[in-house]
Amino acid sequence: MNYLTSYLETKVMGADAMELITMLYERAILSLNIARESIMNGVDDPELVKKKATELCRATEILYYLNDILDRQKGGQISENLSLIYTTLAGELIRANLFNDIEIISKCIEVLNNLKAAWEDAKKQLRDNQHEQKRAFAGAI
Repeated sequence: MNYLTSYLETKVMGADAMELITMLYERAILSLNIARESIMNGVDDPELVKKKATELCRATEILYYLNDILDRQKGGQISENLSLIYTTLAGELIRANLFNDIEIISKCIEVLNNLKAAWEDAKKQLRDNQHEQKRAFAGAI
């Protein structure tokens, strides 16, 4: 096992649910950037075509996984909206793979960056609320 693998395993094992979701977004975005770069570097090269397909498949699998783990009972309309976004993006990535469309990939990256930022904001807000509760409790003692 190399140091990078060990580091990543430690990072994942120590992460909470919101951090794991953010990591999945980061990996999907990385895969899409690699796929886009592969297309831009030439679709005549079989190795680049393979790399593009592999990375688009990886990003698509992440989207399906994110869709599968949605808690539709607790999440309500937000879960339904995220499900629609994830399935739409996955469909778009299939089209991008078929037609080597970097514009579609770029739009998907933009959407995922926005979703990632929203999750990061939610985590920050949750952390801030927890700090406020601790301060209020400490002040009451």
